[in-house]
Amino acid sequence: MALPQALAAVVDLQHSHRELLRVVDSLKASDWERGVPYGDWTVRDLISHCIGDMSPSGPGLIAAGVLTPEFIAETSETFDVRARNQAMIAERSHFTPEDLRQLLFEAHDARIEATLRLNESHLPVLDYAVPMGSGYEIKVLDWLWYGYHDREHTDDLRRALEIDWSPQHQNYDPQLEDFVRLMIRGRDGLLRAIYSAADDAWDEPAHSEGSRWTYRDVLAHVATNDLRPQARLRGVMGQWDEAEQQRILQTHEWNEEQVSKLRGKSVRELAGVMQANRHDTMVLISQLKPDHLSKTVRFADGREVLVKDYVAFLGEHDSMHAGELVAVSRARRA
Repeated sequence: MALPQALAAVVDLQHSHRELLRVVDSLKASDWERGVPYGDWTVRDLISHCIGDMSPSGPGLIAAGVLTPEFIAETSETFDVRARNQAMIAERSHFTPEDLRQLLFEAHDARIEATLRLNESHLPVLDYAVPMGSGYEIKVLDWLWYGYHDREHTDDLRRALEIDWSPQHQNYDPQLEDFVRLMIRGRDGLLRAIYSAADDAWDEPAHSEGSRWTYRDVLAHVATNDLRPQARLRGVMGQWDEAEQQRILQTHEWNEEQVSKLRGKSVRELAGVMQANRHDTMVLISQLKPDHLSKTVRFADGREVLVKDYVAFLGEHDSMHAGELVAVSRARRA
């Protein structure tokens, strides 16, 4: 008999997968070449990515008995999924939409089969910690709850149908590559946390010390926070605005003002604002030249850090707030 935790995760995945398939089935032939805001993929590319490698993935490793804390720690520290994603998209570039739709339909079969094979002997493994970033930790149990991925990309597809977007690829100074990787990793982890959260949790009080924000307010904060690094990066590149620089140092007041502007927005709308603002930040980072990297940015507490370290810090900020959302994930609610 399947573990109750595993069965709940499978049901959640099946629901989210059906919704993704419904949106894919609504696509017209011309929609497959639309750009997906706010990056360099088309709808076709995104669907190729959603198919994944069709393997049992994490649940398969658990069922096979080969997962160790050491493997988890090493993978969490070094893994960069970008190259694998691009290779998978390139490999499927000649597939027809009908081919991709059929593969998408079957995409989770092996994962679900492996998940349902888990039993009580696997419970200790499900409790292993998985470090996701600064202040952000999940459990192997959370790997079973893969529905977040389909929910995230269903929203991306809807956004692609609503917004005319030309795919854009950013290049970064080689000195920034590792720091950008950490930043992207932090954002990917945050998206995982957002789309893992239970629907009925967003208007509950967040458990941040000293904060009166709800979890929806936390998301609104992250959605608007990129306006702060954008101001700092413009200053680094010579577009200094003293009034703006002073405003962003008034951390509490500035945060409250930005969050209040987005109150009443849906989670999907907030995620869209968040991704649009992050795109604008990435464009500015791509414009940084070697002479900019020796400059510093100043925090409200008086600390100054090099620009490249500040880029990595943006990923840490995402991870910190992703960690807040773990408490209201669907896995915890189940």
